Amino acid sequence: MRKDYDLRNIAHVGATLGESPVWDAQKGLLYFVDIVEGRINVLRPEGKVDRVYESAARIGALALTDRGNLIFTEDASVAMLNLETGAVRHGSPIIHEGASYRFNDGACDPQGRFVTGLMNERPDGNSGALYRFDSALNARLIQQGIALPNGVAWSEDGRTLFFVDSVACAIFQATCSAEGLPGDIRLFVETPAELGRPDGIALDKEGGLWVCQFNGGCLLRYDSNGCLSDRVIMPVPRPTSCCFGGEGLATLFITTARFAMTPSELLTSPDAGDVYTIHPRISGSRRHVFKERPLFMP
Repeated sequence: MRKDYDLRNIAHVGATLGESPVWDAQKGLLYFVDIVEGRINVLRPEGKVDRVYESAARIGALALTDRGNLIFTEDASVAMLNLETGAVRHGSPIIHEGASYRFNDGACDPQGRFVTGLMNERPDGNSGALYRFDSALNARLIQQGIALPNGVAWSEDGRTLFFVDSVACAIFQATCSAEGLPGDIRLFVETPAELGRPDGIALDKEGGLWVCQFNGGCLLRYDSNGCLSDRVIMPVPRPTSCCFGGEGLATLFITTARFAMTPSELLTSPDAGDVYTIHPRISGSRRHVFKERPLFMP
């Protein structure tokens, strides 16, 4: 099992809860969020981190659109950000009025729709669910009965959906119908309980699945058969999410968190909340983008 990756800290941001990294290949930029602080950040090629949007709400998930904008979640609704003008459009319904509910991680499906998981920050059983938003930001419930929905990704051919239930320490896979709805849901892997909880995920071109282990201080890679093939030890305890980017999608970007760490833990891990990279031997699978409705953004 390979462990000798060239792990690098590329952005000293100290995010409270860094999440949802998204690579913009056309501009060579990495976008990511800080959920607790309600921020969307951008990491530029020279290593500078800028804030492109800030909200009083919790921003949980992020994705690129086919027009070079961003779609993102604010608490329990979805909005869009025009990166040229800074204009924001809040066009979706509020899915849940409870203050403890918010959307978590998310990604776009092969049809260009945004899928994100609704969670309750106060654990209450299996009240979490996956919702899908179309180009007009209309919502559709596509999967329920999840304790804590997290990472979402699709296979290279678009036929298989992978999604995480962090509380169950499980990653599931589902065969998608022609309409993109999940069916035939089955367990892909159950991650080791002693290595924290599975969080964000990314797929490589061989069908390998990388998962960040929150509170486990590591990343794991499972091959397409669900066998553990790689383990990367992190210098911080709470890696949160990852995505492939860079030239040829050969770099894996990793966000982390310092959320709820004690002062003594922060002394031991002062770089918690920073952004890291590794270069796996297999490059990444391309992510899908959201298909905007014409003239949707101001």
